[in-house]
Amino acid sequence: MWNKTTRASIKKILFIGAGPNDFSIQGENDAAIYQVLPELHGQGYKPYIIDSNPYSVSLESIAAETFWLPLTVENIKQVILENQIDSVMPLFGGYRGIQLWDQVLQEWSEEDGQAPQTLGLKPENLHRVNDVAALSDLLDEAGLPVIQSQVIRSQDEANEWMRENDLPLIMRAHNPAQGNTRQIVERLDEFEDVFDAVKEQSLTQEILISKAINGLKEVSFEVMRDCQGNCMQIGASEDMDPIGIHTADSLSISPVLTIQDQYMEQMRAYAIRAANLLQIEGALHVQFAISEKTGEIYIIKVSPYIDQVANRMALMTGYPVMLIAMYMALGIKIENVQLPHRFHEKTAMMEPMMDHMVVKLPVFAFGDLKAAGIKVNPQLSSVQKSVGSTLGFGRTFVEALEKAIRSAHFNNRSFSPDYMKNFSDDELIQQLIHPQENRVLLFIEALRRGYEVDELAELSHIDEFYFYQLQKLIQIEREVDQEHFNANALYKAKKAGLSDGLIAHFWESNYREVRQFGRKSAIRATYKALEPSAGEFPENAHQYYATFESEDESKPLGEDTVLVIGSGAFRIGESATGGYATTITMSELRRLQYHTIIMNNNSSDATLLPHLSDKQYMEPLEISDVMAVVDKEHPRAIIVPGNRRKLIAALKELKQNVLVLPKEKHQPLGPEPFETEYSLNFFYDGKKAYPLCIGAHRAGEMRLLPGKVAGAEELLSDIHSDGPGLYQLIWRQPNEEDWQNVELPDPERDTWLRPMPYGQIAFLSKSMKIQFIRLAVRALLNELSSTDYEQLDHAVLTPEGANKRMTTARTDYQLHLQPEGDIDTTRFELGVGISFNE
Repeated sequence: MWNKTTRASIKKILFIGAGPNDFSIQGENDAAIYQVLPELHGQGYKPYIIDSNPYSVSLESIAAETFWLPLTVENIKQVILENQIDSVMPLFGGYRGIQLWDQVLQEWSEEDGQAPQTLGLKPENLHRVNDVAALSDLLDEAGLPVIQSQVIRSQDEANEWMRENDLPLIMRAHNPAQGNTRQIVERLDEFEDVFDAVKEQSLTQEILISKAINGLKEVSFEVMRDCQGNCMQIGASEDMDPIGIHTADSLSISPVLTIQDQYMEQMRAYAIRAANLLQIEGALHVQFAISEKTGEIYIIKVSPYIDQVANRMALMTGYPVMLIAMYMALGIKIENVQLPHRFHEKTAMMEPMMDHMVVKLPVFAFGDLKAAGIKVNPQLSSVQKSVGSTLGFGRTFVEALEKAIRSAHFNNRSFSPDYMKNFSDDELIQQLIHPQENRVLLFIEALRRGYEVDELAELSHIDEFYFYQLQKLIQIEREVDQEHFNANALYKAKKAGLSDGLIAHFWESNYREVRQFGRKSAIRATYKALEPSAGEFPENAHQYYATFESEDESKPLGEDTVLVIGSGAFRIGESATGGYATTITMSELRRLQYHTIIMNNNSSDATLLPHLSDKQYMEPLEISDVMAVVDKEHPRAIIVPGNRRKLIAALKELKQNVLVLPKEKHQPLGPEPFETEYSLNFFYDGKKAYPLCIGAHRAGEMRLLPGKVAGAEELLSDIHSDGPGLYQLIWRQPNEEDWQNVELPDPERDTWLRPMPYGQIAFLSKSMKIQFIRLAVRALLNELSSTDYEQLDHAVLTPEGANKRMTTARTDYQLHLQPEGDIDTTRFELGVGISFNE
C-alpha cells in the first residue's frame, strides 16, 4: 500500500531537475535537491539526478549519480532502466518535474517492466495536479471553494461563454507546454488576441476560462503532511498588491498583518483539507484570494511540489522544509523524522513561529533593457515581469521593507528620497492607476506630495495599513534630515533599516563619517537568530538578521573565518550563475575546513542552505551591512564576486583582505548573427596561465572544441590578470560551416581579455569534469596542490566532453515583456539548456 512505504523498499531514488531557469524558475528546485542529496546518501540511499541545466549545482554533487541530459521522457526512462531505479521523487523538480514524471508514467508500457514508485504523491493525484480542470473539479466536489472554470477549444465556444458572462475574465492554458500563466482580459478588443496567445501555450490547444476576481487580497499558505495525515502549517504570507498583479511582481509580507484571524483559520483549514484530499506526503503551497468585505475565499492555485514559496518559508522561519519533505516522501512519520544535529530534536513537529518580519521585494529588468535601447511594456499585470526577488528581515514592517529595498538595488540613488522627485503629477497618477516597478517608492512619493491614505487605498486596492506604515517611514526620514549627526536620530534611522549611505545623503556627508559617528555613539547592529521555535527551545542557531536592540544572539566563529558575499537577487543576464559560483565556493571552503559565513538575501539559490556554511547573515549587501558583519566576525578574508566593484573598492579602502572571484560588471554582448565569437579559455593561478580549450559561441548557442590547443601556451605566456581565476582571450570572425575551422589569433588581431562568465564556467566544468570554481578558490587562498597543478597541466576536453552544446532556453520574452525588437539572449539571458551536437 502507498502509505506503507518503508525505508527497506526504497534503495535508488531519482530526482528530476527543473531544467532551465525562467521567469518563474530561479534555482529554488536545484537548491532543494542539492540540500537533500547528501542527507539521503548519508542515510544509506543511492540518489540520482537528471537535469539539463548547465548552472545546476546538484549536477556537481558528490553525493549522487548525475546525468546531464536533455529532460525528455526517453532520457528519463533510459536512466531508470539502465540503473534499475526503484523510486522517483518528482516533487522536488517543481511544476516541470511533476509534468515530466506524469508524462513518463503515461507512456510507461508493460515491456518496460514495473514502473518505479512515485514518492510523495500517488500517480493518479499527480495526474490530476497536471490537469488544472480535473484538479479544480476534485476540489469543488470536496466542497472546497474554487472559481468555476470551463475548458474551451475554439473561438466559437469562447464567444458563447462570453455571451453568458461579464468581463473581466481569466484565461490560462490547459495542459501547458511549460509553466502556466493567467492572463486577465478587461476589454472586449483584447479578447481574441489573448485567446490566441493562451491557446498557443497549450499542448492540446485548449484554454481554461473563468471569471476574474481582480482587487481581492492574495494569500499564500505552506503546509506539510505525512503518510498518516498529520498536517502542520509552516507559514503564510500576504501580497501587498491585490489580485490582478502577478504574485511574483508584488511585495509580499510574512507573517500576515492585515487579515482577521477568523479568515486565517478558515484558509488554514482549507489548505489542510487540500493536502488530505491529495494525500500528499511532503510540502504543499496553496494560494487564496480573499475579500474581507464579503467573506469570500477562493483557492486559486494548489502546488504540491517545491516552489519559491517553500524555499522562502524555510529561510524565513528557519524550519528545514526540504529535509522534512524528503523524509515525508519516504513514508516516514513526522514523529520519526531525525534531523541533523544543528536542529532541535523536536523541530520537525513544531509549527514554526516568527518573532520578526520578512518582506519579499521583486526585482525587474526594465532599467537594464532601457539602457540597451530595448523598449518593453513595464506595466504590471497577471503575467510575471520580475526576474528575481530579495528578502528584507527586521523586527518591524518598516525595517524589513527598507532592508528589502536596499537589497534589491546596488546603489543608493535607486531608493533615495530624490529618486521619484522628477515624476510629474500626471506621471505619478498614471503609475498609480497603471502600476509599474518601484511601486513602493511611488506610494512614498505620493504620500510626500499630500495624497491621503484613503484615496491611495481606493486607487490601488491595497490595505490602508501599509500606507500608514509608509507614513511612519517618511516621518523617520524627516527627523533624520532635520537632526544632522544626532545620536537619537541615527538610532531611529538604523532601527528603521536605513543604511549609513542613505543617512549620509540626508546629512550631506559620506558613509565613513556616519559609520564613525555611529561607533562613537555606541550604535551598533545586534543580530537575532532565526529559529523555528522563535527562541522557545534551545537550538543550534546558524541563521541571523541584523537589528538594533540590546541583546546580541550571534557569537563570533573565531579564527580561520572566511566571509563570502552572495550575488543577491537573480538579474537578467546573470540568472542563476552567481548563485552557482558562490555555492561551489562555499562548498570548497567547508572542504578546506575554514569557518564559513555567507551574506545574501536571495531565497531561491543554494547559498543560504544551512549545510553549506557555519553562519548565514540575511542582510543587504551594502558596505554598511557588510562592515557590521566584519566588525562582529573579523574574517581573515572576504570573497566577493568581481562585478561588485564599488563594494570591493570600499572594502579595500577600509583595509580588508578582499579576494575577488573574477567577473565582469555586466554580462558581455553576444556575437552578431553572422559571426562566431571564439574564446581561448584558460586558468590563471596568479602567476601562470594554463590553457584549457577553445569555445565557439554563435547567437543562441555555445560549443567547446575538443583536443589540445596548439600554440596556446606561447600565446598566453605574457598574460597577466588581476588575480587567480578563469579567463578568456576573445576574438571574432565570420561564420564558417565548420565550427572547428579556427586558428588562434596573432597579436595583431582584434582580441581582448575578460574573466570567464560564471555560466560558461559551469558549462566548462561539467564538460571537462573539473570543478574549476573549486580550483579558483584554492588559488585565491594559496592552497593549490601538486595534484591540482597536474590536473591543470593535463586538462583536455575529450570528444565525449564536447558532445553537448549550451543553448538559449525558450524564454518567452514576448509574453512577459513585449519587447519592441530582438533581445540579445547572451546579455539578457535568463536560462540555458543543453542539446547534443550534430
